[in-house]
Amino acid sequence: MGLSILAIVLYHTPYEVTGSFLWNYLHGSAYWGVDVFLFLSGLGACHSLASRGGRGYLARRVRRLLPGLYLFMVPWGLLMWFSWGMTRWDLIGTLTLLGWWFGFTRQLNWYFSAVWAFFLLAVPVGALLRRCRRPAPVWAGLLALSLGLGLWCPMDYLMTAATRLPVFFTGMLFGELDRRGYAPGRAFYCLVYLLVPIGLILSVLTFGVLGEQYGDSFGLWWYPNALIVPGLAVAAGEIGARLRAFPWLVRAAGFIPALGESAAEILMVHVGIYKYIRLFRTFTNLQWLLISLICIILGRLYYRFVTSRITARLEQRRA
Repeated sequence: MGLSILAIVLYHTPYEVTGSFLWNYLHGSAYWGVDVFLFLSGLGACHSLASRGGRGYLARRVRRLLPGLYLFMVPWGLLMWFSWGMTRWDLIGTLTLLGWWFGFTRQLNWYFSAVWAFFLLAVPVGALLRRCRRPAPVWAGLLALSLGLGLWCPMDYLMTAATRLPVFFTGMLFGELDRRGYAPGRAFYCLVYLLVPIGLILSVLTFGVLGEQYGDSFGLWWYPNALIVPGLAVAAGEIGARLRAFPWLVRAAGFIPALGESAAEILMVHVGIYKYIRLFRTFTNLQWLLISLICIILGRLYYRFVTSRITARLEQRRA
């Protein structure tokens, strides 16, 4: 999660390097961090739903995310009302997290609208996966439905979320298999690792050949991530387990888990600040680098001193 939020910050930061396809591809493809979020969210949802039930799962998501989000989003929305020309419906859409679904473009970010829809969707999908003796065919059917939804709404705001459903459903499949104690064999590892280069090839072809007309309009930029992210997640788990044998390295990389636990706050803060400051001036690459670092620090501090304390108090009251 920590590396993923760094990739997302990179993607949203408008660095400009002319004449470099490799840099432009890495910069333009760094949105894969969101797909990692959704994969891990789907994986964790299966375990949480099995232990807490649908209501407990959703209540925990509300306590963790909404209080801190609204403490930031309400003043941000009012500020943008005066400086960005947000309409009344733009502001209502922002505060209800429904604006993106109705085509209001002046919102904080599409992710906050989509992820709550995914959380709600996880409840019936999780129940379906638990009841089936073989969850893989159910997962395949869900992928087919999500692909059909993406083709049904090209060049539409719904497409942004629809093209992320495959990676979320894949995370839920992995979570359900893990919950059942499935012990993956060599064939499993070969398959998920083989899909990574296939997804990368498709991603490069989409970025360099198909371009914006098909990549953005039909979501073809995002579908390859459903092939890439599971293998990356499995590899990260294997590498992390091996690195625990080196305590000094674990201590040196200690900031990465800290960024991961505050990823939602870093996303919220940096997107909000980026959208505001870009209204008034342009920045050099070095200035954007400094702004990015400041946003990451502010997001981490927001989680540490605001969100985590609110969540702890809500958990204490519930207990």
